[in-house]
Amino acid sequence: MFSELKQFIAQSTNDLPLTLSKILIWSVWLVYVGYLLLSDLPPGESLLHITSKTLEEIFNLSLNFWFVLPIIFPSEAPINNPTLEGLFNIVVTWAILFWGFVIDGRNQRFSIITFLIGTAFLTNVFFLPWLGLRQPNCQVPTNSLTFIEKIGESRILPSVLAVIFVISLGWATLVRPEYGDITTRWQALVELLFSDRLAYSFLTDMLVFWLFQSWLVKDDMARRQWHNQKILWLVRLVPFWGLIIYLWLRPSLELLEKQSADNEVNKN
Repeated sequence: MFSELKQFIAQSTNDLPLTLSKILIWSVWLVYVGYLLLSDLPPGESLLHITSKTLEEIFNLSLNFWFVLPIIFPSEAPINNPTLEGLFNIVVTWAILFWGFVIDGRNQRFSIITFLIGTAFLTNVFFLPWLGLRQPNCQVPTNSLTFIEKIGESRILPSVLAVIFVISLGWATLVRPEYGDITTRWQALVELLFSDRLAYSFLTDMLVFWLFQSWLVKDDMARRQWHNQKILWLVRLVPFWGLIIYLWLRPSLELLEKQSADNEVNKN
């Protein structure tokens, strides 16, 4: 069933008119917010009944963001379940990966920066609305890239995030031996997913990211005058790493700018 949903959403950017695509996006967002944040259907407490224990869990995970504090100052870092920490950092890393499309914010009514920052903190509460609010944007930039856009265009960004993804997996399976072997950790993670709203939300966010991670790619390809159906389907079907590979392989906008400038010089 999930694979059929994935196939439908992947095709919708080609087959659905713009209005219907936006209706789909906003419908998914309403279901996401209503179900995951406000309802009592998922495991754990909803946002309306959040407890101090959940707030403390969020705070402790945030303190250990990208494992900086546990590695540099291990005595000062909160002790969390390493599988939950790994899951948290994978979700945040995936959210930051969308900064590779910061150029999509050009000539839009709303600033993409606001939504990208929000996505890093609240994931699909902000990512889905950007997909719903943005207009199709296939234009090649006519002026130089800003500093933030250059970061988004850099191959360093996906490379660093790919490394952090691998570190997160290693952290979840290897650190803090008192949490047991891989089998024990997996069982503990499954229990968390069915009892803890925060863990459950991380899994839900990853599924939604996977469903919609390709929605900015088609315009981005057109913007670069690069049409590669194999890569497009790779992004649609392979979670996280499909997007990493796309950001590694796509043509550089700076190169297109240089070619455009050279053509103008040759004309003159």
